[in-house]
Amino acid sequence: MLRSFWALGLSALALLAAIPAVNADEPAYPASLVAPTEPLTPEQQRTKFRLPPGFEIQLVASEPDIHKPMNMNFDAQGRLYVTSSLEYPYPAGEGSPHRDALHVLVDENGDGRADRVTRLVDGLNIPLGVTPIDGGVLYYSIPNIYRTPPDGGPHEKSELAYSEFGYRDTHGMANSFTRWIDGWIYACHGFANDSQVAGQDGHQVTMHSGNTFRMRADGSRVEQYTHGQVNPFGLAFDPLGNLFSADCHTLPIYQLLRGAWYPSFGKPHDGLGFGPTMIGHDHGSTGIGGVVYYAADHFPAEYRDTVFIGNPVTGKVNRDRLEVHGSTFKAIEQPDFIACDDPWFRPVDLQLGPDGALYVADFYNCIIGHYEVPLTHPRRDRHRGRIWRVVYTGGQTKPATTIPDLTRLPAEKLVELLGTDNLTLRVLATEALVGRSASGGKLPDGLLPHGDDSQPSAWRRAHGMWVAERLKGLDDAAVERLAGDPSALVRVHLVKLLAERPDWNASDLDIALLVRSKLADPDAFVRRAAADSLGRHPDPANLPLLLDLWSSTPAEDTHLVHVARMALRDQLLAPSMYAAAQELMAQDDSYRGRLAEVSLGVHTPAAAEFLLACLADDRLGGASLGSAVYEAARYAAENKLGNVFQVAEGLDLRPNEQREVLLALHRAVQSRGRALPETTLGWAGRLAKQLLADDRPGRVQGGIELARELRLGLYDELHQIAAAGSRFANLRSAAIDACMANEPVRSVGLLSEIIGDAGEPMALRQKASASLAGINDPAAQGELTRHLLAAPERLAVEIAAGLALRPEGAHTLLDQVQAGKASPRLLQERVVQERLRAINRRELDQRLSELTANLPPADERIRQLIHQRREAFAAAETNADQGRVVFKKTCAACHRLNGEGTKIGPDLEGIGLRGADRLLEDMLDPSRNVDQAFRSTVLTTVNGDSISGLLLQEEGEVLVLADAEGKEVRVPASDIDERSLTQLSPMPGNVADLVKDEEFFNLLAYLLEQRQKEE
Repeated sequence: MLRSFWALGLSALALLAAIPAVNADEPAYPASLVAPTEPLTPEQQRTKFRLPPGFEIQLVASEPDIHKPMNMNFDAQGRLYVTSSLEYPYPAGEGSPHRDALHVLVDENGDGRADRVTRLVDGLNIPLGVTPIDGGVLYYSIPNIYRTPPDGGPHEKSELAYSEFGYRDTHGMANSFTRWIDGWIYACHGFANDSQVAGQDGHQVTMHSGNTFRMRADGSRVEQYTHGQVNPFGLAFDPLGNLFSADCHTLPIYQLLRGAWYPSFGKPHDGLGFGPTMIGHDHGSTGIGGVVYYAADHFPAEYRDTVFIGNPVTGKVNRDRLEVHGSTFKAIEQPDFIACDDPWFRPVDLQLGPDGALYVADFYNCIIGHYEVPLTHPRRDRHRGRIWRVVYTGGQTKPATTIPDLTRLPAEKLVELLGTDNLTLRVLATEALVGRSASGGKLPDGLLPHGDDSQPSAWRRAHGMWVAERLKGLDDAAVERLAGDPSALVRVHLVKLLAERPDWNASDLDIALLVRSKLADPDAFVRRAAADSLGRHPDPANLPLLLDLWSSTPAEDTHLVHVARMALRDQLLAPSMYAAAQELMAQDDSYRGRLAEVSLGVHTPAAAEFLLACLADDRLGGASLGSAVYEAARYAAENKLGNVFQVAEGLDLRPNEQREVLLALHRAVQSRGRALPETTLGWAGRLAKQLLADDRPGRVQGGIELARELRLGLYDELHQIAAAGSRFANLRSAAIDACMANEPVRSVGLLSEIIGDAGEPMALRQKASASLAGINDPAAQGELTRHLLAAPERLAVEIAAGLALRPEGAHTLLDQVQAGKASPRLLQERVVQERLRAINRRELDQRLSELTANLPPADERIRQLIHQRREAFAAAETNADQGRVVFKKTCAACHRLNGEGTKIGPDLEGIGLRGADRLLEDMLDPSRNVDQAFRSTVLTTVNGDSISGLLLQEEGEVLVLADAEGKEVRVPASDIDERSLTQLSPMPGNVADLVKDEEFFNLLAYLLEQRQKEE
């Protein structure tokens, strides 16, 4: 599936010049969004590839045998299974034919080309993840995961395995099914969708947007594996069992740690911080599809144990060499592995074949993204798709092997294959042995041989132990022997294997003692596996060992440090464990700070009580003050909540620290559906008044924030800062918000004054208009209508949008237009139209159509505006360095670029390749083409007021939004009467008004410099 780089100009694109529209009725898009070329035949495309010397790319299959390929996987017979789609990007609705299919490709003569392509399952709806399993195939088709009969057949004959998965966004659903030797199938959960999925055992997982999970092939159980990432699409294991993901819009690859949380848009971590990174570059793109850890000996040595990444945005396959620091990989960027002079090349999935070749699913399309170009664009291709095979023909290594049919091999040959150098083949042989021996009831001979430490023997011992374990034939003697194996790979797998055993007391062997001993193993990967294993088997004896592991691990081994911290967190989830922690601290109090730090991720009353004690004693260690207060107040037992306020009020803190504590207390009790006690509110009021009276802008800003969030009153003080002539000009907007939060009706006069004052900055007048529109009061509506008559166009748009929020205001707006007192062109503004239509009243829709019937298209007006701005930009002297300053001031509250800013909205890496026209469009008309995940949520309170912004999360009894300025707005669920999702971007459409012309052009110059590195 093509990885989107979202709305608002958000990702690096292929380096191509802007081109004219394909026809007069089609808007002009840069060639980086819609390739100007016509499609090539597979043979023509093959000649356009560029690979390193000695490599050759070969066609495996193409249209018409398959359509848009998305995921691939091999089975034990060497057949390649492929999901492909005609429907994408729109799912087929009920009653409509489902035309997609699961294909199986068979190479009968061993030349790598598919000689036979069979539609194994018909009638699918945008199928993604697929993997062969014992007795059939597991696949995803909207909205569930299904299991086929052995011979496939119509979709109706498939059995439901897991239900059901969200599909609001069709380029991010259940994908990348990846079998591993532990018997689980690992998978990605895609962007913007919400899913609640359970196995037959009743255990349920709830996933919001990007996540990874694992499941049993028989439908018995599903488990969450990691939390977060934006849109993971691609998984791969290395020989040690480390799992790598390809992700869209965070970083290209992560080495995933079980139970870790990873960055996504505006979403929090679990309290321990986000899982560590392994890569510091983005390969010129934030859209990635498919990842392979190359573990075979067909490619030359320099390409082995490296990572290949599909990059459908740039039309390349990237490569990274992995540098080991303890148990942490650092990706070192290498020259691109595959490039193509046909801009339709879109690699979305990669697989290491059992023959040693690299297989590439090519979504072949002239359009690169999901939302960047309308889904209805006429050039969006639905039919073409290719699968390629990359082999090495340079003669320095062994040739690509013919893929064996493992189902025809005797058991002793399968055992031999457990030691082959090809990881895919080893995994397939492992599964074949488990499936065959499970029915025969006997372990294969030679499964766990004694031997030297040669690599094939180590692989064979590692895979062999998993076969024996899954067949319940790994006895204590074998475990003890393997625990002392000279190969770190074998020891890693043994500890991972033991972690999967639910009951360590079921064996005569002291497994806990054995695993604890591995915390001192000379190999860091073994130590990491041991820490993770202990995290799944809490015991008081684990605490000091894990704490010592954390303190003794070099800081550069970020992955081991994080696993040690998560393992400690998991120990402390048992309430009784804090008693053990107290005993431990009585012996050595130096442990207290680290235990406080990990307690931030525990979220239990016991953890809250422990953190409160640490607060009272001023011994928080690495835990931040605000986080500790929040956790203590959020999760304290009901009868202990008063203690939290008492301790907090008794802390000896500087004013800014007091503000941090008060905000944490407020947010915590708000999430509980509670309010702060009067004594705490009194403390907050005194502090806010002190801060507002300060001469330092930072202190004043803190006072405004405190007054706004806690609704402390102080209207007169806030009004002084918000009104004209304020000595804190840069804080007036924040002060307006605080006035509105405290006394909205009383704020009508203040807002009206600002709107009507032509000497005020346009951006502030627009801000006042939006604020006034949110007040459910006849006086507010009257003032908006009064100012509409004389407002300049840019202000009139904001006023019209405000009137369109409510039915009575909408009728007033249409009356003004009909009477000739307001321009009908206001009704063409996207924000105005969307709000009018959202009211969903036939008479309004009819009047809107009548009043705009004879107007030129709105798009033409935007084109003219962009043209005017571009001409002015071309004539201006610009300074990109100053543009970076403007970015940090104006955009960084929501967007990240070059490591600066906040990840609430999409990243802007590589945005310059969109060109000036598209960047101007994104700034001046941001709601034209906005991703579902970045559409504004509108809340109507029980008082009738309106609040809008980007919904970040639901935190207990509170909804958290980001407003147009990137500020958090927290709304108690009890205050909400209605909630709706609009088609509008929360990005302000008045960027040009927020900055002076010179600054605007400098910002544009800076953004245009952000381009993919030239080859």
